[in-house]
Amino acid sequence: MLALIPALLLAQATHYAIDPAQTELIALTAPAGLFAGASHPHVIVARKVQGEVVYDPAAAEASSVTLQFPADALENDEPAQRKRFGFATNPSEGDRKTIAANLRSEGQLDVKKYPTVTFASKKVRRVDAERLEVTGTMTLRGVPVELLLPVKVSVKDGVLRGEGSIGITHAMFGFKPFTAALGTIRNAEEISLKLTIVGRAQPPDGGS
Repeated sequence: MLALIPALLLAQATHYAIDPAQTELIALTAPAGLFAGASHPHVIVARKVQGEVVYDPAAAEASSVTLQFPADALENDEPAQRKRFGFATNPSEGDRKTIAANLRSEGQLDVKKYPTVTFASKKVRRVDAERLEVTGTMTLRGVPVELLLPVKVSVKDGVLRGEGSIGITHAMFGFKPFTAALGTIRNAEEISLKLTIVGRAQPPDGGS
């Protein structure tokens, strides 16, 4: 029995608080329409992400993740981020402000009516030693949608890192891509989401 104690301790789930400074939730959009060449793809980064990951490497099904961020805490088209994703040109600062206002508008994210974006897992399944499949509900504009997110997970020195990507559409959440110039310039229906989640291990209840 004594020999089993270390293995049982290792199997316990660890709680990780999301590190908002290191966590990245990024949405990539592409232009569409007749004059798509006159428009820009966009890089939109969510800031102020909060939440928790519970991870048990010995029993993935006991793991979970919850995330949330203010819909208004989005930064679009930062030059460093655009360069990172291979975009050679940048919108002007004036255009960035206009894009930001459009993104928050009633016809798009409608941040006044729907101030928070959330994700909560329902099921976690291990795929292999490094990869998990996380099934959960993303709620955007008040519309809950179930997603299946493949995630690569690593833990080192009390820091958990999860990386994944998934495609979504505007239609899944009940709204249409932004359009301008009578629809000759618009965003594509598809949105690519890229996630890097960083969590820091928390002491057990009662710990210091």
